[in-house]
Parts: sequence; structure tokens; C-alpha cells
Amino acid sequence: MSRLVEDSVIRFAERFQLPERIFHIDEIPWIPFDRGISNCFFKPLRFDLNTGTWIYLFKIKSNQTLTRHRHTGGTVIGYNIQGQWRYQGREWIARPGTFIFEPPGDIHTLITEDEEVITLFILGGSLQYFDEDNQIIGQDDIYTVLKKYKDYCQENDIPIRDDLIY
Repeated sequence: MSRLVEDSVIRFAERFQLPERIFHIDEIPWIPFDRGISNCFFKPLRFDLNTGTWIYLFKIKSNQTLTRHRHTGGTVIGYNIQGQWRYQGREWIARPGTFIFEPPGDIHTLITEDEEVITLFILGGSLQYFDEDNQIIGQDDIYTVLKKYKDYCQENDIPIRDDLIY
């Protein structure tokens, strides 16, 4: 490919490039994942409305159990930053530095150990929550999580970061 063609392609591609997004995570509040339940929170880092993917820090207090749930479609990737957690019935434990890939459709119950947990998650698709009879009792996706973020900010007079949506 000639140098002139390469430069033309680069200029063309740059017209479609998203701008950089740089912010410090301390500028974003911890949002309760469920109203009235104060054991689990998220800090949104990106809402990609084109793919339905959202990236967030997830924090859950020590010695807690997160409702059995399933991820439908999309990718679930995690990187544990603080504390230890596991899935009930599984042999592995996520410690700081653990990378996690979850296949779509997997149903699991998250259990934390003796320390508060913080994990970076990249999620696509939806989360379905189950009761003891395997009935779906709730669901979250990019839109419900974005609404939780915006509602919390409005109720607490916190500026909404629209630059998280791209």
C-alpha cells in the first residue's frame, strides 16, 4: 500500500474515532445495586448503548451472599481487585488479581469471604435473578443499571456523568 493511500485511510478512520474518556473513579459515587439493601454497590465506568455492554466496579460487603443469578448472552469478564469471593458449589476462589470469564447461561450464587470485595466487571446482556423455586424474580440490563445510576444521582444532588455513556 502506498504512503498516500495509508495516510488517506488513517485520516478517514480518525473521523469515526471516539474521543478519549479520562476520569478518576473517586469522582463517581457508589450506587446501591438494590434500593433498601445496603450490602452491594456499583460504580459505573461505561455504558455502551450500542452493544448493551456496561463496565463497572462492583462492591459487596464481607460475608454476604448475592442472589442466584444467570447472565444471558453477552460477555461477562471480571477482574478481582480486593477481597475474596466464590460461587457456591465451585472449587475456585477469586482473590485479588484473579481474572474471571463466565459463559452465557451459567447460573451461580456469589458468596463473599471475611473482607469487602471490589471487582471490575464488563457485562453484556442481562442478569436474571432466581428464587428458591428457580423462578425469575427480577432482571437487570444496561438500561435498568443506567436508570439506577441516574435516579441515585438525581435523588442525592450528584451531577450525572453523561460522558460515561458512549
